[in-house]
Amino acid sequence: MKAHVQTKNGKKPTVSDIAKAAGVSAATVSRVLSGSDYPVKKDVRKRILHIASSIKYKPNIFGQMLRGGTNREIGVIVPSLSNPFYAQLVSVVEHECIKRDYMPIICSSQNKSQLEEKHLDILQRKQVAGFLLSSIHVQGSFLKTLRNISMPLVLFDQPYNYAKTDNVSFDFLNAGYMAAQFLFANGHKDIAFVSGPFTRFSRKLLFEGYKKTFKEKHTRFPSENLIIAETDRKNTGFDYDFHCGQYAGDLLLQRKYLPDAVFAVNDMMAIGLIKKFEKEGIQVPRDISVIGCDNIPFGEMFAPALTTINQSAFETGRLATDVLLNRIEGKSGEIKRILLPPRLIERESVRKIHHKIKR
Repeated sequence: MKAHVQTKNGKKPTVSDIAKAAGVSAATVSRVLSGSDYPVKKDVRKRILHIASSIKYKPNIFGQMLRGGTNREIGVIVPSLSNPFYAQLVSVVEHECIKRDYMPIICSSQNKSQLEEKHLDILQRKQVAGFLLSSIHVQGSFLKTLRNISMPLVLFDQPYNYAKTDNVSFDFLNAGYMAAQFLFANGHKDIAFVSGPFTRFSRKLLFEGYKKTFKEKHTRFPSENLIIAETDRKNTGFDYDFHCGQYAGDLLLQRKYLPDAVFAVNDMMAIGLIKKFEKEGIQVPRDISVIGCDNIPFGEMFAPALTTINQSAFETGRLATDVLLNRIEGKSGEIKRILLPPRLIERESVRKIHHKIKR
């Protein structure tokens, strides 16, 4: 039976209204609804919760914080919200936060270090409960900025060597190695590496893994096969990485011969490459193989379906959120350093090719 709670002038029920209906003090109601450990009799607690549930009472979270309660907001900063990988990652973070009664504040640095620092400053002044940060910084001086953050912090996505900070990242070194090994195993030897500027640890490690395969195969790595593609920095929307891939395609098409295969550091760049080749009458994988890294959902829907290295956005978001919330709630002990393994997803964009295409 629904509890009868009277309010003044048709306003939403308050703690005082619930207290009156339950026959207890407003302080007791507040303790029960806030989840406080303060001792309250089981029957009283049950009566209060029943009344609050029956009238669909929603506490004023901001009011609780002003009265000295715990901030339930989580600052989340990623390089991009338009890249499908980060969109998927943030969606998982949001789901995990809400499941545990936290509210994420999602921010995009738009691949700009100054904007990232501004977000960090604003969120600290807002006194969020903690941070999830995928930073685009690579310089060691940024460590000083991190040390000045007093809230719990988890670095995720990118691999960092900051010993006193929780980190959930991906084995980019092995991912680059795995991609190049797969291409060599399919008869490719002349393999180009396509990336944006080496302003992130991930790109550097992918390249190191890529070169490791050449060393093991006793094959010279031709420096001209390192393609650093960058479009107008003002273009930070959904198509930024896509256009970087198209620009890389332009650079490759200026050569007399195309390489056997191309490894792109993310799927959107790989898709940009394929579309550029397609426009010029070059078919993937008939004429050239392309492999990406991320495994965004769109890659499977694309034609040809993209062969890629799986970097699980789902697991990264889920684990990072769990580590942070446990840290906030005092449930974590030692610093967590989680490195997620890569996995090859073989589809349609790679085949055995043993000849060069003349331009």
